[in-house]
Amino acid sequence: MIQSFYIAKDAEDAIRRKRELDGRGVFLAGGTEINRLGSSVDSDEVISIRKIGCDRIDDQSETIRIGCCVTFQQLVESPLLPAWLRDASKYCDSRTKRNMATIGGNIALGRDDSYLMPALLAAKVRLLTAGLTEEGVYTEDELPIREYHAFKDHFAGTLILAILIDKHERFVMTRRFSRTAQSHASVTVGFGADRDEAGNPANVRIFAAVKGSGIQRYADIENAIEGDAYNSPEDVQFAVSSMTKAVDDLSGSATYKRYLAGVAVSDIYRMFLSGTGGAK
Repeated sequence: MIQSFYIAKDAEDAIRRKRELDGRGVFLAGGTEINRLGSSVDSDEVISIRKIGCDRIDDQSETIRIGCCVTFQQLVESPLLPAWLRDASKYCDSRTKRNMATIGGNIALGRDDSYLMPALLAAKVRLLTAGLTEEGVYTEDELPIREYHAFKDHFAGTLILAILIDKHERFVMTRRFSRTAQSHASVTVGFGADRDEAGNPANVRIFAAVKGSGIQRYADIENAIEGDAYNSPEDVQFAVSSMTKAVDDLSGSATYKRYLAGVAVSDIYRMFLSGTGGAK
């Protein structure tokens, strides 16, 4: 039960309040996860960030800036955003929840059934974060989302201010598998790639959120695709299935999850090779 509800006036105020609470406080934007049954977020000290001015989507010439408090419904409706992000936002089937849940919260949670993380990681977006140095100096830093994901504990005291998406052409596509629209996803896959001057895949990124086993990156497969080491998408399917970590649970068997991850990546890779789908 929430005992303390603090409304931050700006990002620095929110960060300083979190430090005062010595890690007990949690940031609240949409509020869909805090103290929910089965949620990983359990706290009686809440810091609201709804009034810090991070609820806009802005066109910044070569970059699109998405504030951390932008809701899924705003993502779905914005003509500024690429199709892959609007599609991933629609995986949240409840319009009521889409009007509450925020992009910053989805990233910070990093759930193993995340709607957005596989796509955002595959797209190589960047994050603008706010934090305090050991001396208490307020700072803002820009970093790749893969760094935030890989070293999440290091950023535990920081606040995601915005998500930055470059406007250059990049193939990005996502797939989600669940029993029903309202069920937890068994597997959600994100695949992203550029093309070099010869039209070959470059800067490949492959991620999968596998229920019960976390969000996984397939770095060896990315390198193999860039090095033209596979003869066909079927070879990629076998490699992804073999590398996927999975467990049996209510969302599906481990074998089934590995199969889904492999099929999803190979199908998307096939579309990349054929030049269909995945356009911004």
